[in-house]
Amino acid sequence: MKIFKPFEVIRSELEKAENYSKELISSGVELVLKAGGYILDSGGKRVRPGLTIIAGKLLNAPEDRLIPVATVMEYMHTATLLHDDIVDGAKLRRGKPSANEVFGNDVAVLVGDYMFAKAIYILAVYGGSEVLKTAAKTVQDMAEGELLQLEKIGNVNLTEEEYFDIIYRKTASLLATCCECGAIVGNAEKEQREALRKYGEYIGYAFQLIDDAFDYTSDEKTIGKPAGNDIREGKVTYPLLYALKHASEREKEEISEILTTTEPTQEQIEFVRQFALEKGGVKETINLAESYINKAKEALSVFQDSPLKSSLYEIADFIVKRSC
Repeated sequence: MKIFKPFEVIRSELEKAENYSKELISSGVELVLKAGGYILDSGGKRVRPGLTIIAGKLLNAPEDRLIPVATVMEYMHTATLLHDDIVDGAKLRRGKPSANEVFGNDVAVLVGDYMFAKAIYILAVYGGSEVLKTAAKTVQDMAEGELLQLEKIGNVNLTEEEYFDIIYRKTASLLATCCECGAIVGNAEKEQREALRKYGEYIGYAFQLIDDAFDYTSDEKTIGKPAGNDIREGKVTYPLLYALKHASEREKEEISEILTTTEPTQEQIEFVRQFALEKGGVKETINLAESYINKAKEALSVFQDSPLKSSLYEIADFIVKRSC
């Protein structure tokens, strides 16, 4: 198993989580094995279980509870990817055909449901009521985030408050929950639990901001999905949101028309992309992501320096330096 560099400090625990994950996906239903295994094996740095393990180990959490809880954080993430790709009509995920493209929407959505159910069961057994409540609220948040984003498609009057509400629910909530659940399993004090949750939330904001910037600056080979996809789907993300603040009414109308077009041309997509770049939207997005990374590091000040804390710093730094 290839280990993401900041996770070398928890290599043994992460390998156990990976093995446990394979045991969990076992089912008498062949499609669960095939489709579930397909997306779990499609790469990824296992950031969510890794964060859960590090948070737990910072507080000496018992491994027999921590590993199962950490493992199913990836199941929750995987289930959202399966469902998101169906909603978006995505054909690629991490540079390879998406599960819905390979197995069909019906199989993908049902396997996503299976993985959510499996995660909730394991969290109830190994995490206890507090972990279960925290995770269940996050599943609700993630679903609401997707619905909110759908409601705001093509809306050039989207506010920053609405945008951050969406990305909190869609992305930051699960990273915050991973860190918080690790803390809960480790019987964290209130201040420690809140610090780890805030760390996860802030890196979640930064991650999504960088992801949104990539849609305006990268190509399909780099990001594993078609560039300009957010524009194509009518999504107003931060690079465009910032640029629209400095737009004339005529420019707003033109952008709105493109975003509400069912199938915008490549020329129209390029127009929106250049508009966001020229108005400084991408640069501002990256600057904002960096500020969230600094806030994430500051949140960890309640913990003494250690290899585990250094690993959390490395993860934060990687988010704004990554190229894929």
